[in-house]
Amino acid sequence: MKTKILALAAASLALGSSAFADVTVNITGASAFRVPTLDSIKAQFVASGQPFKFAHDRNASNNQAFNGATRAIFQGTFPDVPGVTTIRATFNGSVEGLNALINSPAADPTYLTTGVLDSITAVVGGNNGGNGQGGASTAAAAQSDVAFSDVALSSTAFAGNSLQPSTPEAGVVVFTMIANEGAAGILDNMNTQNFRALFSAGFLPLSFFTGNALNTDYVFATGRNDGSGTRTAYLAETGYGIANAVNQYLVGRSTGGAINAIYRVPAGGTSVGLAAVTPSLTLSSGNASTIWGLNQDGNGGYSSGSTLRDDMGRTSTSVNVYDADGSELLTGANVYLVTWLSLGDASPARTAGAVVLGYNGVKLTDFASTGTLSVADTAKVTQGAYTAWSFQQMYRRNDITTGDKVTVYNKIKNNLVLGTTGIPEPSMNVGRSVDGGVVTP
Repeated sequence: MKTKILALAAASLALGSSAFADVTVNITGASAFRVPTLDSIKAQFVASGQPFKFAHDRNASNNQAFNGATRAIFQGTFPDVPGVTTIRATFNGSVEGLNALINSPAADPTYLTTGVLDSITAVVGGNNGGNGQGGASTAAAAQSDVAFSDVALSSTAFAGNSLQPSTPEAGVVVFTMIANEGAAGILDNMNTQNFRALFSAGFLPLSFFTGNALNTDYVFATGRNDGSGTRTAYLAETGYGIANAVNQYLVGRSTGGAINAIYRVPAGGTSVGLAAVTPSLTLSSGNASTIWGLNQDGNGGYSSGSTLRDDMGRTSTSVNVYDADGSELLTGANVYLVTWLSLGDASPARTAGAVVLGYNGVKLTDFASTGTLSVADTAKVTQGAYTAWSFQQMYRRNDITTGDKVTVYNKIKNNLVLGTTGIPEPSMNVGRSVDGGVVTP
């Protein structure tokens, strides 16, 4: 009898431990939404009132620490989830995030491994002692569970697939046209016609934007690759066409706060010509655009929004300009760069010197001067005067329909910490049926 009782007790203990199994949730997607994502995850662990720990790949000395992270990991007690919850986040772009949910394992991104937390002590409120945890030795590819996207699944090359839930809208992400440092007093506004002409040609004379024939410098287009929701949003909003090829230039060399060289992105992100003629340029195959099958010269872009925003905070008064094959187009030229960023990325770029532009004659004036979205600026978005925005979508894999991962998903989605760079969906008095569609009451 005693043996039976012990066996039953062991079985009961086994059932109990399985009911309180630990869970890991991997979140990927929109780099433009990294600040609300990280803040929202951390807020839930804080709300538990229990000790937890986290780490990320930014150094403590960097003013973008934590909220500028490309990879982060949290571990501890999560509200309404038994056992230990580990949440890992990797920001690789909205479209790439949706690709990861649909095409695993081929499209699996890399996440920080739990070993980066070994030297960190869990405390109530978290512990920021895990700064600078990055690199190949601390990250590994894994299947994604959740993805944030600046655009709907229907706006991507994966539109024929389905994801959970049927109503993924989680808030509104606001964007702005932006020029690099040095454009103040020169560039002030960008309309859709200007934008489409610029991103088709790659560069245009400054006089095209100012109406002053004496402005003989050039304005160059720069932006993200096609794995980015930010890029999808600007091509949709301006009427350029989401799947259409662009001509973009990237910063290839800089010294401190000054840009020294830019180049038209070659097919594949790098080229023999560029590597041979200008070996000191920073080239990367990750900058290629491949989602729509248009891996061609000019169509690539930055694989990271944080790198783009850093470059927009630099001056460009003496720049060598190269074509995709390495041929030199300009030497020591004064040029200007124009792109489109989420307010989350535009804010640190503005602090570093970048210039916030108006869009179709409407500017977020308080954001341009302070870096925060004021009540007056918010009203321009919520009432329909300013249309550079999209619904932030929060998707999960189709096979995740119940359980702890759904609980984590719902807790984050229903309690987003948007700060002053995003807008809760219920606050919108206008809407649009598709990305870039007509905004109506």
